[in-house]
Amino acid sequence: MSSKTFATISREECLSVYKKILTHSDVKWESGKKLAEMNDAGGAVSLAIISVEELIKAIIIFLDGNGFEFRNVKGMNAFFEQHQIRYILAYAMFAMSLFGEDLLKFIDKVHTNPNEILELNRERKENKSAFDRRIKHYTVKKMVLLKKEFEWFSKIDIFRQDGFYSDYENQLKNPIEINAKDYNEVALRLEKVRMIGKKIIEAFDSADAQIVEQLEKMKNDLKEKKHYEKLGETLLNIRKYKGNPFQLINTIL
Repeated sequence: MSSKTFATISREECLSVYKKILTHSDVKWESGKKLAEMNDAGGAVSLAIISVEELIKAIIIFLDGNGFEFRNVKGMNAFFEQHQIRYILAYAMFAMSLFGEDLLKFIDKVHTNPNEILELNRERKENKSAFDRRIKHYTVKKMVLLKKEFEWFSKIDIFRQDGFYSDYENQLKNPIEINAKDYNEVALRLEKVRMIGKKIIEAFDSADAQIVEQLEKMKNDLKEKKHYEKLGETLLNIRKYKGNPFQLINTIL
């Protein structure tokens, strides 16, 4: 009798399985915080990273439990087997958080000053060149930040391993040398990833009729526009690549 894998569990099982994985993600996150308080910043870094990896697994299982078909994608098991591929998705979620934060700030400004949208629209019409410069400046600034964070996320597996194990590369690398500042840098970024992950689950778990309708459209589009196949081809290329997949993406970009 063959053993079950994440790819073979039923849709009904998905909904209970994802909750357990999500709980495990939360436990690891809280355990990491406790280790940080005990001055074991190395262990705290590793657990924070593992927590996000578990969250990503939970999201995939959750989506398939709600009618999506990501686990049927050829090569999708890589998300459950390979750390690096999960980190790529973590980076994408982090990038979403950066734009999400700006959107929330804009919404707050509109709440404080309801004329904000009218003023922006007036500026766009009356001084289009100045408006375009503002947009360009914002875009360039974000691209510089995203490139910097891309580099950081490309090293995240090193951070995970360094938090657990001693190593020697010209000099001793020891987890006890990882400090609270190092942990806080990791936690600050990954907290944003966790926030986006929880928001994704919250949004897709909605009973709102309009949201349900949009989700059904999204499910159909993924099939009809062959996005599942495109994802499979991307995963295949990543799995063929022998080095860090972030380097592969960097050569494409």
